[in-house]
Amino acid sequence: MKNHYDVIIVGGGMVGTTFALLLAKQTDLQIALVEAHQTEQLAVDDVPSQRVSAINPSSQQILTEINVWQNLYTSRLGPFEKMQVWETVDSVLHFSAAEIGVDYLGHIVENQLIQHQAIALAANHRQVDLICPEKPQHYQTGQITLENGRVLTADLIVAADGAHSLLREQAGIASRGWAYQQHGLVATIRTEQPHQKTAWQRFLPGGPLAFLPLNDTHLCSIVWSLPTEQAEHLKALDKNSFELRLAEAFDHQLGKVELVSERASFPLALAHARDYVKLGFALLGDAAHTIHPLAGQGVNIGLQDARALAETLAWAVQQQRQIGSLHTLKKYQRRRLAENLLMQFSMDGFHRLFTQSAKPVSWLRTAGMKQVNKSQWLKKRIMLQAIGAK
Repeated sequence: MKNHYDVIIVGGGMVGTTFALLLAKQTDLQIALVEAHQTEQLAVDDVPSQRVSAINPSSQQILTEINVWQNLYTSRLGPFEKMQVWETVDSVLHFSAAEIGVDYLGHIVENQLIQHQAIALAANHRQVDLICPEKPQHYQTGQITLENGRVLTADLIVAADGAHSLLREQAGIASRGWAYQQHGLVATIRTEQPHQKTAWQRFLPGGPLAFLPLNDTHLCSIVWSLPTEQAEHLKALDKNSFELRLAEAFDHQLGKVELVSERASFPLALAHARDYVKLGFALLGDAAHTIHPLAGQGVNIGLQDARALAETLAWAVQQQRQIGSLHTLKKYQRRRLAENLLMQFSMDGFHRLFTQSAKPVSWLRTAGMKQVNKSQWLKKRIMLQAIGAK
């Protein structure tokens, strides 16, 4: 049984598995991918999962490079050409892919679809050993001990184990941030009127409500950010009462709504690691940073992390440098940390702006949204940023 690798990745989610496949494509390094769940648990159900991501064209390109995108079920991809964002009838923003000369602004994709396909490719890759279901119990520089007692060593250990990263904690890297005292309520719904390949988002006093279009023209995934108590109350409502509340909160833009899945919720928080790297160790994705989901950018910036770290390590191999050295890993940190902080605090600023109820702030929001909607230049800049264009 092999116990030493060039790179160990802990966390087989979308970001960790994408990183494994990118690294295997760009180098000959031997990789261990440690995942907590059985691969059977990641299988795709007939009913769309509630947890989705808005995959922008830049992330789509990354997933295409590793043959994940081509193997996703096209019947489960929800391309969107337009976005409509509003607070009141006086403050509406319209965005269209045609305005920047592209076919789509992105695709709404179930997280489980991407993870399932990426894990399947990793499991069959000659450079990747998939170790699952297994969790790390202890980390020290260059070594992890799994819960079954097995000890693995590597020149570089990468933590892609999520917002509550055990490895980040054991590596002694501080993470700063705060809880929003909100939960994201998610579900899949059927709408009376077609969604028009449009991603819809309404800003409400308690937080934004998004209707994200799935492949079926009448199916949407919702993400409703709410104060925790309100989210729990809405989760507990009977089906009919919930549907009425949801349609009302959405201004009846798509008519009546029907709940077609269970409701789930997750806590919302902002967090950012003080450093992304130390000797022989690196953080990826949510282990390094979490942001408010109002713009759906969390997975996109995690996939950009994966690309940046893979390219940094490929450079190190080509230059015959140590992949776990601070000199190498700091290149990755310089490439990603400032950009992620900018995105994180931009989203936090939007969240704070739209949850202020004071009349002067409300007036400024309305006036600002009107001006943005009139400015083709500003709208193009916002869309180019959202699709990951440089």
